[in-house]
Amino acid sequence: MKSPLIELIRWTDSFGIDDEWYDLDTVHEAREILSVGYNVGETLNYVYLATTFDRESATYSVAIAVYKPCIKARITLAEAGFE
Repeated sequence: MKSPLIELIRWTDSFGIDDEWYDLDTVHEAREILSVGYNVGETLNYVYLATTFDRESATYSVAIAVYKPCIKARITLAEAGFE
């Protein structure tokens, strides 16, 4: 079985705007997020990162789906097949 890659992804997240009154020219800044995890899957639109991976059963837990158009940078840190 091939082990998943461990990746660092920098991406822009959606965010809520406080319940206040704003002028039309108010600028709201998006947040940049850093996520690190096992790349357990990828589709045309998403990268799936999990925080835990069990090599023996090839299962994972606690995952996030990062929307690809939001990705600003992506770095492979290692392969999970370490001994």
